[in-house]
Amino acid sequence: MNKILNTLLLIMLGTILLSAQTSKKATLKREKGKDFSRNSIYIGILGPTIPGSLNYEHIWSKNGVVNIGTKFGGFYSRFPDTYDLTIANGSFECTFIFGRSKHLFEMGIGYAGHYGSYYNDKEQKTKHYGIPTSTFTMHYRFQKPSGGFFFHAGFSGNTILLFASSDLKELVIGNAAIQGFDLLTGEKPSFSMLSIGIGFAFPK
Repeated sequence: MNKILNTLLLIMLGTILLSAQTSKKATLKREKGKDFSRNSIYIGILGPTIPGSLNYEHIWSKNGVVNIGTKFGGFYSRFPDTYDLTIANGSFECTFIFGRSKHLFEMGIGYAGHYGSYYNDKEQKTKHYGIPTSTFTMHYRFQKPSGGFFFHAGFSGNTILLFASSDLKELVIGNAAIQGFDLLTGEKPSFSMLSIGIGFAFPK
């Protein structure tokens, strides 16, 4: 998986550099030290959080070509008529945004946590589960410097760090499977997912 991520990263960075060279005559939209739209709120679908989340992001720097931001988000839903099912997640990510125009390339690294619970009729009790993951994302990003419609699309790589369960037997089996996979392959279980975000970037 790491080789695939590195290859895609090199391809995307090469595309950005080529695009920058071919548009040297264009007026720069983001200039060092000048303010631009730096706050956005959006709905994320899949990616680091399953099934999705509501997110807030703030871009801290004003460096023009490369900017750094942080984002956090979460999701909560309860279905009392379906085995009292509860699903929740939360995430935190540091983002790196490359480009000057409204067409940008975005990378992110962070962590996410997933929680779920349901009432088990057979055992007559509620069972709780938690899965923390480390995340790596890459997106094409559309965001005008002045704000407005916000969109990004790409993929995320998610690595399962632990498995938590209120059932001791399931807790032992789940973590044994993760550690066993790590011993056999040299890395913990991971998976990739499509990642889409749609929302609004507030005017500067």
